[in-house]
Amino acid sequence: MVQLWMTQGWRDLLYPGQAQDFFQRRPMLELDIQASDFHLGNALCCAELSRLVYRYDAEEVDQVPSPSRTQFLENAGFQQLAFFQDKATHTQAMLVKSLRHDLIILVFRGTEQDVRDFVTDMELGGLPLGQGTEFVHRGFARAFDAVWPSIAAVLADINSTVWVTGHSLGAALATLACAQIPNSTCYTFGSPRVGNQAFVNRLRQRPIFRVVDEDDLVCKVPMESLGFRHVGQERVLKGSPFQISWDVLLNPVKALADHAPINYVLRLA
Repeated sequence: MVQLWMTQGWRDLLYPGQAQDFFQRRPMLELDIQASDFHLGNALCCAELSRLVYRYDAEEVDQVPSPSRTQFLENAGFQQLAFFQDKATHTQAMLVKSLRHDLIILVFRGTEQDVRDFVTDMELGGLPLGQGTEFVHRGFARAFDAVWPSIAAVLADINSTVWVTGHSLGAALATLACAQIPNSTCYTFGSPRVGNQAFVNRLRQRPIFRVVDEDDLVCKVPMESLGFRHVGQERVLKGSPFQISWDVLLNPVKALADHAPINYVLRLA
């Protein structure tokens, strides 16, 4: 349960799934499933799904919050086909179908306030100082491998257009999924670096759109000096100018606030 002392800024950052305004904070735009370049409507949809996947539903809790994740999906024109989770690594993803388009979207959840997620984020593995041989962050790879066989089994029977998306750790996992799913399009939000230059080179021709909210701290790790590189076409969002105010000590500093999923939704342009 969210502590009562938390301001909205901290709740948006640490507990995005407890919001009550999914797909309501700004008008959604038409999707274009044929788009080969960055498309604002597609990005907005993926950003909201990447925020909604943090919301628990019957797969995880006995007392489902109202409205449920399923209800928010239906209101936005989607149906959940499957939910994937691995308790050992605390990895989660949902597979949703558009009710208006021949489109399937695989959405990975990012880091929650759970020690298993923190272990995943910190488990770099041997550093990829040599860039000739492909290397991927060990924690991300371990989390992805825990759910990928189940995901692949469902996708094997699907012939629709496939997008993959996620925020934070979920963005890293979406990048790894895009590397495995032929002809998929990937939108990531607040993604850390996932692998080395050889990994980036393999995905150079893939439609991966990496959205960065200005000073988002997570987008700066793991450090390039350790051999990690970013994947995909970068799109940087601009937030509100930093202002000193009476509540500056009660809210996350800008480098953390810029990582909140809702700020990606609000600042996309």
